[in-house]
Amino acid sequence: MMKSYIPKNIDELFNYLAEMTPNSKIVAGSTDLGIRLQKGGLSPDALLYMGSIKETRDIVEYDKYVEIGAYVTHTELEKSPIICKYFTAISDAAKDVGSLQIRNNGTIGGNIANASPAGDLLPVLFMLDATVVVATKNKELKNIKISEFILGPGKTVLEVGEAIVKFRINKIDDFISAFIKLGSRKKLTISRIGCTIGITFKESTIDDIKIYIGAISLTPVQLKKAEEYLKNENIMELFNIQIKKDISNFMSSLIYEITPEKFDRDYKVWASKAVVFDLFDIVQKRILGNR
Repeated sequence: MMKSYIPKNIDELFNYLAEMTPNSKIVAGSTDLGIRLQKGGLSPDALLYMGSIKETRDIVEYDKYVEIGAYVTHTELEKSPIICKYFTAISDAAKDVGSLQIRNNGTIGGNIANASPAGDLLPVLFMLDATVVVATKNKELKNIKISEFILGPGKTVLEVGEAIVKFRINKIDDFISAFIKLGSRKKLTISRIGCTIGITFKESTIDDIKIYIGAISLTPVQLKKAEEYLKNENIMELFNIQIKKDISNFMSSLIYEITPEKFDRDYKVWASKAVVFDLFDIVQKRILGNR
């Protein structure tokens, strides 16, 4: 008989994690796991639901960082005043995930634990250098950088008896971010290219910049040439048509270099120009104060 575990706090979670086996599963919004269970592809010996733990459901602002519970839904991410204030790229990505029903039930923890190369939130969390807080059966909370947490498609460093509790992201002063994707369908878009940008300004100069691309490799890829090209430039250069063309050329060259042809490489090379222009249009509006 399959067991069900519903811890009410972190201490209970530690105890239940010690009961988990390689055949046990953690349940979040069930937008993926629920389908697999219905199709009979899985026969878990236990299901663990952590949504009754307060820390997994809250978005909390601290002095220097924000914590996002693993069971926060995409809709909650999209609409959160804290997220919209500090990390608009997260809100951008969350509002583009699947259908309304999926956004209302799917969670950030499930999205990241699935480790899909097409996951919308993955490149954004890479760009923000997020920390994944993981509970273990040894009754400890481990802090793991997102770049170390994701190993490849469907693979993370999580072991049996471990679960994502929350994410921690440092706040950044004078920071603008955005995300956009080009999908394979209009209404339930699965990302063919997802691109995110984060820019830190010092007066009118680009002091730091991070650009990550999703769905072109096994894990999100940093567009370092574009970052080096734009760093220390005047903010107004982001409005320059030639700059946008140059960035799109950097992206298309990188895609051609690292993306296998069978994974829509040629289409992604062709489409990269539109992705860059649309992304920079969003950035321009945010610079001008129109979110």
